[in-house]
Formats: sequence, structure tokens, C-alpha cells
Amino acid sequence: MNKSAYIIFSKVPEPGYVKTRLEPDLTAIEAARIQSIMLARLVSLSQKLAKTMTIFLAYQGHDLTQTQSFLASLPDWIQVFPQDEGTLGLKMSHAIQRVQDQGYQKVILTGSDIPQLTVAMIESAAQALGQNDVVLGPTFDGGYYLFGTSGCDAAPFLNTDISWSTASVLEATVQLLQESNQQFQLMPTLLDVDFKADADQVAEFIKG
Repeated sequence: MNKSAYIIFSKVPEPGYVKTRLEPDLTAIEAARIQSIMLARLVSLSQKLAKTMTIFLAYQGHDLTQTQSFLASLPDWIQVFPQDEGTLGLKMSHAIQRVQDQGYQKVILTGSDIPQLTVAMIESAAQALGQNDVVLGPTFDGGYYLFGTSGCDAAPFLNTDISWSTASVLEATVQLLQESNQQFQLMPTLLDVDFKADADQVAEFIKG
């Protein structure tokens, strides 16, 4: 079994359920289409990663029929499981723990709204986990798109009192890591797509 795993952490791209902050600049259908394109891009690049890592999708759906249809469309190299209920941090830490419990030492989790993310970046994060306890991929809005761990418990840094979806998320997480004497490394800063202005900046990556 591969000792490394990559988790794509995403909502099912249903209109009115995903990327709602793109509205009212875009319709709910247009917003969901952008999410679908970004997620499909990650699914595609994960095929190359599957040569050295096991690929998981931790999903959250709203409409059962649409969720089942989406899951049925996924390629066979991706293993799927639902996200738990609770805060974003709790959902992420439980997803990582679930994969760690299967025996994976290096576990990398990313969101699905980072269209500039590449195979090389994820491979670089996995390599960095050879010398670090945690790897973080910062976003320009003060959050992060990637959390990777090499055997350590992610819960103290994820399932904790952090104001998620604010500009202080990365700073608060780094402080927790420093206070816990965890060795960590930051990856290149990328843009996550939350608003229409973000989508415009990465338009070349979300054509479809």
C-alpha cells in the first residue's frame, strides 16, 4: 500500500449549494459550473498522483440524486467518503484522521477551488513532509488551500477555535503549530476562488 494519500475536499457542484459568494455577479448555475470545472481539473490531475499516492474524495452533498450521479461519474482511481457534520475544521480533521486510520503516514488535503494547483505542488508538499510535521499552502485571502501532515494528529490545529473563512486562519494555525513545537513548511501562495474578482484572475484555468 502507498504510504501517501491525497484528499480532495469538496462539495458536490450543485446550483445554489456551492460557490454562493459568486452570486449575484453570476447565476447559481454559472457558479456551480465554475465549481464543477475546478473540481474536474483536480480529479484529472489526480490520475498522475495516483501512481505514487492513494486518492480520496471527501464530499458533501445536498441533493441525494445529484450526489449519487456525481459520485457515479468519478474515475475508479478515486476512493470516496462523506464529510462529517460540524465546523470546517472538524470536517477536515476527521477526513485526515479517517485516512490516517487506514495506515497512511503522509496525508495531504486540499480544497477544490484552487485552479492554479498542480501535480508538482502536491508532490512537493509530500516531499516536504519527509522533513516536516505539517505543510500548509497559504491563500492570498489569509487562509490556506492545503494542509498536509506526516503522522501527527491534525485535530489540535484544525478542530479548534479558529474563525474559518476569515483573513486570520493561516496566522492562527501557524501560531498553534509554533506553540506546539511542530516543524512546518509553507508552500507557494495561491488564489482560491470565492468571488467574481477571483474567478476573473484565473479565468484561463476555468474555461470550459
